Amino acid sequence: MRGRHAAAVLLAAVLMACSAASAPPLPLVPVEWRTAWSVSTDAGTGESPFDAPRSAVSGHAVAVATRHGAVHLHDPRTGGLLRSIPAGPPLTGVWIAGDTLVVSRGTPDVVTHTLDAHDLTTGAALWERTITISPRRPGTDGPGNYRGSRIMVTERGIVVFERPAEPFHVQALDLRTGAATARMTYPPGCHLRGAATARSVALLSLCAGDDARLASLHPRTLRTEWTRALPPSSSPPAQDSAMQVTANAAGHLHASVADDHYFAGADGRLLPTAPGAAPVTAPGRWVPPLFAASYSAAADHARAVPDGQWPLAAYLFSVDPGIGRLAALPLDLPYDRVSLAGSIPGMAFVLSDVPGRFTAYRLVHGLSRGPARFGAVPASAWPDACALLTGRDLSVLADGYHPVPRTDGGADGGADGRAAGKARTKPAKCDWIPPTDDGVVVSLSVEWLSPTYAGARALFTAEAAAVKEANAIDPTTESPGFLSYTVAETNGFYGATLVNVGPVIVRLTSLSREAVRLISPTLQRRLLARYRPGVRAPVPAPARGWSHPTDAVIHAEPVVAGGVVHATSGDGTVYALDAATGTLRWRFRTGGSLLVDHVVAGGTVFAANTSGRLVALDAATGRMRWSRRIDAMSDLVSATGRLYVWTRKSPFSTKAEVLALNAASGTTLWSFRPEGDVLNPDPVLAGEVVHVGSDHGTVYALDAASGAMKWRFRAGGEHDHTYLARAGGVVHAASTDGRVHALDGSSGQVRWKARIGGPVGSRPVPAGATVYLGDTNGATYALDAGSGTRLWTFPTRGDKPGYKWSAAAASGLVHASGVDSRLYALDAATGTPRWSFPLGKGPVSGPVVKNGTVHVGHDEGTMHALDAATGTARWSVRTGGTIEPRPVVAGGFVYVGSANGNLYALPSANRP
Repeated sequence: MRGRHAAAVLLAAVLMACSAASAPPLPLVPVEWRTAWSVSTDAGTGESPFDAPRSAVSGHAVAVATRHGAVHLHDPRTGGLLRSIPAGPPLTGVWIAGDTLVVSRGTPDVVTHTLDAHDLTTGAALWERTITISPRRPGTDGPGNYRGSRIMVTERGIVVFERPAEPFHVQALDLRTGAATARMTYPPGCHLRGAATARSVALLSLCAGDDARLASLHPRTLRTEWTRALPPSSSPPAQDSAMQVTANAAGHLHASVADDHYFAGADGRLLPTAPGAAPVTAPGRWVPPLFAASYSAAADHARAVPDGQWPLAAYLFSVDPGIGRLAALPLDLPYDRVSLAGSIPGMAFVLSDVPGRFTAYRLVHGLSRGPARFGAVPASAWPDACALLTGRDLSVLADGYHPVPRTDGGADGGADGRAAGKARTKPAKCDWIPPTDDGVVVSLSVEWLSPTYAGARALFTAEAAAVKEANAIDPTTESPGFLSYTVAETNGFYGATLVNVGPVIVRLTSLSREAVRLISPTLQRRLLARYRPGVRAPVPAPARGWSHPTDAVIHAEPVVAGGVVHATSGDGTVYALDAATGTLRWRFRTGGSLLVDHVVAGGTVFAANTSGRLVALDAATGRMRWSRRIDAMSDLVSATGRLYVWTRKSPFSTKAEVLALNAASGTTLWSFRPEGDVLNPDPVLAGEVVHVGSDHGTVYALDAASGAMKWRFRAGGEHDHTYLARAGGVVHAASTDGRVHALDGSSGQVRWKARIGGPVGSRPVPAGATVYLGDTNGATYALDAGSGTRLWTFPTRGDKPGYKWSAAAASGLVHASGVDSRLYALDAATGTPRWSFPLGKGPVSGPVVKNGTVHVGHDEGTMHALDAATGTARWSVRTGGTIEPRPVVAGGFVYVGSANGNLYALPSANRP
């Protein structure tokens, strides 16, 4: 029995082998782009001032420009460094044609540029020539303009467009000698775009009263080799229609005019334009890549790719020269961060700007996978976006949320969405709709499904790097494979989270950042259960303190009173949060942006928005007590039952007035309008006497009960702003022109006057027996508070746009910001620096000194806690966005708002 069984198995194996041998072999087709090598570059995907490339590709070498003007030549197959062309004047372009490297150097505002040619094999210089290129860029509404590379290098010669606007002067140069071989002036009345192939120059033209045309110029003689009309699919294109032409190494062309796309062979033969893109299913039919884009952008020959269009990954697109259908294979990079630098047989070279890399991809062949919709992964494997969450998951926002599938063309299901949607059975996007009109929509998008976990991780890493570079992130939620961030648009904010689990990348977005923060962890858990069952979600390291997400920039300082933090955000919302835990007690939406500081007094929160509304809210409940139509132009100030604010009759008026309101009812008690212009009003100094400054050098003292003017004093010139600070019964007035006065607060009598060495741009800081001031040049001054005598001066040097002096004094030190982007601790008696600490390049928030700690933030988004005596950093925390308001220290916490919309409570003594 054993022998019979073995014989049967052997016979079956023989039959299978014979059958396999007789069957035709399955074709090997391109299936993926695999990274071959990569080098760091600072060239990016952008173009030079003359739209010239910063990298070049050939079968012999790959050239990559550096920021310092050198050119590195790499082996195209291995990436090994072959040689370097030394740095010189600023480099504006790099080309390779045949065995020649061409480099252009110059500056954007200089007409003459230098072309250098080098032997590609040895690096030896061949020739150098000066060319003329007009620096002026044309407008699209002129009689005729040229946009594209002004220098085009081919194996048969170099073509230079000397002018980007009519009259077009064109010159041809010999590749190996640099000698001029031809000149011409292109006919007027046409808009032109150009691209170089290996042996010719392609020109796409749109002339008045004519269809667009595609032509080929001989690069040595400038004679037309062929020309083809490009008939529009519907109405004739307008003169200002968007136009673009690209070429690959084999000479195939892709031209677009308005909404029409055309593909042509090297001989100018127009290819049929089959609708949609497809995977590669037949070997030997696909030319080298023509361009990089998102899949959906090219699936229906769509026009330019908008930000956020699905899906995430970049594809390199080729064309079937027989039927004109596009073929697409994905890369492990986001589509909006890459550009195709060039290709050689079996390889493509891509520039990515975040991170700055030049990457070589090798084309991998394998068995045909059939009509896979998304490249390497079949459409059937992609998850249904609407199935990744449930209505129960959304119940943390409200009961009754329901999903609405969305096409990749957008909610309106445009042409691209319809074309792509026909081939997909499951939605890649899903909107979760709230049960009421005042709820928030939560959108989920499946951005990418990779054939490997490593591929998805690489793509997530690249996109996360781009997000961190361009957006405000939420560091309190960041963990491996999970990044929340804020996007600021013209019409407001929205929050987003990018999640990578296994092979999939998903993006969650909503106008409510709080909704994104609540839903994102649930989405991550759902993905883990699907793709990595049993694996728990990584969580950020535990931190003391808390953060609360708002939906706009936090411009105003929070106010801490009675165990509650009252904060406002730029979208017009007032928040009351538990000071210890961050728990929301109430919120109130004012209906306009909140930019100025609010105030809390007598159990009431007063806030004024930019829509002309001032509200008084019960501090415990958020219930509105009263509301007034007032255009507030300054921070609010409250004292002795009154509320003070600067206002204007019209936002465009140069005249401003101070209003005093009854804090309990909002009724106007009195108003005061200075005689001159007040463009930038400071908050008033309120008490039994109200002091206000002006933009015409005058200080006013007003009776708090009636608003009657008690006195006024000319502290500066008629066009000088006056900055006020009060210490006891003395008002210190500093004028823009550097004059400083100490005035009796009741009578206006001058106690002393002084002058500092530079223009004043911020309030004086009185501290004990000294008054500290700073000028806009970065110097700090100490004046005797009793006499005005200058005690010392500490200068700093630098060039910091937007610099504004700020300082705080405590325990024998004055901590002041310098124009050199450093914080200094100066001896209060002598001005001798004790220590300094580097800050970011932007404006400084603070410093605030309390309990032996200096708290200071800067525009780059980091909050520092420094030992006041030594400058040692006790902790530093990235907030994820720029910091505008001063930090507030109270109850063991530092409260600070960030441009990413987060309000933070950070432990003031220990590391958060």
